[in-house]
Amino acid sequence: MKELIKTIVIILLVVAVAYFFYQNDKLVKQVIKLSEADSVHAVTISDFDHNLNDLELQFIGRGKHIQQFQAALAKMNTRLDSIDLEFATKIEQVNTNITELKMNIESQLSTLKSGQEEQSERLTKFQRETNRTLTDIQTAISRMGREFSDLEKRVKTLETPPTQPTKK
Repeated sequence: MKELIKTIVIILLVVAVAYFFYQNDKLVKQVIKLSEADSVHAVTISDFDHNLNDLELQFIGRGKHIQQFQAALAKMNTRLDSIDLEFATKIEQVNTNITELKMNIESQLSTLKSGQEEQSERLTKFQRETNRTLTDIQTAISRMGREFSDLEKRVKTLETPPTQPTKK
């Protein structure tokens, strides 16, 4: 019986060793697969790290460009504000000049209007005087014409001897 137990124990040990060798082979194959996958992953991770580094450099470059753009934009805004202020000043000057020009023109128009009214009054006065003078001349001419007619009649009466009345 001892022998039988020994044999059973040896058989169990052989089966156990065979099972462990089988499991060891299986584990070695899995370790090889994992090692191959790990090497592929290591290459992939290395590529990923390299690409990530490139992207970080690109983002840093873009960040610098964005900062430069922001600085240029701030400078442009400052310049636009100064130009806007200059234009506002120039527009104010133009408005002032237009107001002064308007006042000057209104003053000159007022002066011209008063000059025109004065000339109109002088012309009306001259016309009245001319009409009065013309009327006086016409009156004088007609009076002279009458006086001339009277004078002619007198001269004719003086030139013609008086006729004596004839008695029959």
